[in-house]
Amino acid sequence: MELEGKIAVVTGAAQGNGRAIAELLAREGAQVVLGDIDEPTLAEAVGAIEAAGGRATGVRCDVTDAADVDALIAAAEDLGGPHVVVAQAGGLFGATIEGTTPEVWDRIMAIDVKGTFLTVRAALPRMRRLGGGAIVTMSGTFAHWAEHGVAAHCAAKGAILSFTRAAAIEAAPDGIRVNAIAPGYVATPMVESFYAEAADGAELRARVERWHALGRIATPQEIAEMALFLASDRSSFCTGQTYVVDGGMIAGVNTREAPLERGV
Repeated sequence: MELEGKIAVVTGAAQGNGRAIAELLAREGAQVVLGDIDEPTLAEAVGAIEAAGGRATGVRCDVTDAADVDALIAAAEDLGGPHVVVAQAGGLFGATIEGTTPEVWDRIMAIDVKGTFLTVRAALPRMRRLGGGAIVTMSGTFAHWAEHGVAAHCAAKGAILSFTRAAAIEAAPDGIRVNAIAPGYVATPMVESFYAEAADGAELRARVERWHALGRIATPQEIAEMALFLASDRSSFCTGQTYVVDGGMIAGVNTREAPLERGV
């Protein structure tokens, strides 16, 4: 029970990585405030945590709306927190640069980048009054390498990485640590829909798995374990860093895809 007595906030918590993180933090003793725009799925996630013996509250939250985000963090403040904030909400859109409309670009930046900014901005003064805490943002391997046809996503995840560093420097004097997780591909409903919408979904899935040195993509629970580490006192001297959880995807060129014969 590493988070016993702590109040945690997780955005984008109704499904995928966010739900896995919320469930794990609750199992480790935290009272979790889940924020998401999908109210029926959010209610289901809260119910699952409570059925397992955890404590959870659901708050409808559009992370692009400052008032919604403030209300979410205020709900945690009413409970005596927040001690932990995980800004997990994000989107995934696949299109070339020319195929990305300005409206879609703005939407991706609003969810990923503005949503992270608003969450951290609302959390900082409240965490400062508590004497510190831990903030976890969600960048991605697209901040480190680019894939064809996801330019908006690459730009958003790169911005989150840089913002995390800046936030860590500002928050450190107040005992607030800020770190980012950079997952590779994860078996979430969002990624599954990405495969489903592709013309060659099965082939794309197999190719993506081969990009990871371990030969598979992550489970949401594996991403949640890193979030727990960064939320807990086990990472007490860690701030301003990005923790890559990608099964070896960005470690180098993956020779599973095209092995080369090399002479001695």
